[in-house]
Amino acid sequence: MSKTNPSNLDLNLLVILDTIFTERSLTLAGNKLFMTQSAVSHALSKLRHHFDDRLFVRRGNIMEPTPLCKTIHRNIAPSLKTINQSLADRGEFDPSSSKRTFNLGLSDYLCQLLLPGILKIIEAKAPEISIRIMQTTYEKRTEMLQNGKLDLFLGCPRDYGAGVLKEKLFEDREVCVVRKDHPIQGRVMNEEEMADSEFAALSLSESGLGFLEDYLYRKGVQRKIKIVLQQETVIPALVENSDLVGSMAQRLAEIYAAKGRLRIVRMPLENTEFEVSQHWHSLNDSDPAQQWIRSVIKEVATALPPLGLT
Repeated sequence: MSKTNPSNLDLNLLVILDTIFTERSLTLAGNKLFMTQSAVSHALSKLRHHFDDRLFVRRGNIMEPTPLCKTIHRNIAPSLKTINQSLADRGEFDPSSSKRTFNLGLSDYLCQLLLPGILKIIEAKAPEISIRIMQTTYEKRTEMLQNGKLDLFLGCPRDYGAGVLKEKLFEDREVCVVRKDHPIQGRVMNEEEMADSEFAALSLSESGLGFLEDYLYRKGVQRKIKIVLQQETVIPALVENSDLVGSMAQRLAEIYAAKGRLRIVRMPLENTEFEVSQHWHSLNDSDPAQQWIRSVIKEVATALPPLGLT
């Protein structure tokens, strides 16, 4: 019989492969599985023999997966997650009794906007359910949906591939915040003020381009970016004590402006509106648990007030 025949493989080894892939460390994988490092190493040797591939290559302290390992993991991870979730839910999802953990990809901006409402519903309807919030770059989101690390993520619609489905939640607009006594005094900065200012900007892309930078690039407009962050809620603290101009989503900017230390100003640009959608993999489209958490997020997003004018 072939080595690659499933009957020749202890399926528990796939759990170990999945854990090594996630942790990128034999020691951490062993800790998570309550196994010694030598036991994990022995299991990895069996996997290598079975697949006739090294599967993981050590790079310093990191165990990097080989191309074959990535392919195997991409195919088995969703199934392993489904099995674990089915066992936890005893084959039937009931939010009132489920002990499932949902992995949600939310930026800090979306956490501040939506997380209190999501937790309120979970506390009332599903007290044993827990959630894990993960921040991701645009480039990693599809992969994390495919390998089961994320149940869903929220963000601006992009081309994430044919297997990723989406649902619009709400609209927002890119604006700027400045300290109360900033030299820019008008409600809309002029082009000269925009060209002379230094900006604190958000980017969730490995390329360094955020939503606004991508938009400006296509318009042929350049800004002086002093600092780029992945944490949008840090921007107000930087702006409050400097001449920096911070780029933010309007709904978040209004929360900080209401505290009285910052002002909202608009850029001399049109169409800085953007949509926020929830995205999930088509493999999980019919999963009752995922349908439920998507409905919770939709309910909270629908309750947001309409986007006003600044």
